[in-house]
Amino acid sequence: MIHKEKNIRGYLPRRHHGELFGYFKRLRNAQGAEAGREIYKELREFLASKNLNALASLDEAGEDIIALHLIDAPSTLNVSLLSTNFIENSFRNVRAKIGRVKRWADTAQAERWLSYGLLEAELGFRRMKGWKDIPKLVENLRKPEQPTQMSAA
Repeated sequence: MIHKEKNIRGYLPRRHHGELFGYFKRLRNAQGAEAGREIYKELREFLASKNLNALASLDEAGEDIIALHLIDAPSTLNVSLLSTNFIENSFRNVRAKIGRVKRWADTAQAERWLSYGLLEAELGFRRMKGWKDIPKLVENLRKPEQPTQMSAA
């Protein structure tokens, strides 16, 4: 979501950046599918009146932008799960561990080095914000999938 916000911001004049930030902040803090959809709809209306390319960029993301809301993830996890920092940081640490390896004899050896790098990166992992709500997230993920439909207008 953070990358999409930056992308959309690039289409808008500076005077609208604060308002855009407000919509995304509300979206990050929203709890549940209904709240997520409502804010998403308001954001679409805002962008439609400002810049059609920004609106097209938002539409490109579609329901993915409110995926956490659709599975009813606790909003306390939004700060951590709406960012790609966990993934980027893990692989930056992997590169630091295996970046100087120049000879990969075969696929199995590459997989072993990657496993080593990830295990070393794991040593630096810390608790994510809102970690106490992870059982609720797991419970929501185990629920039967509900059909989701979001109108474009």
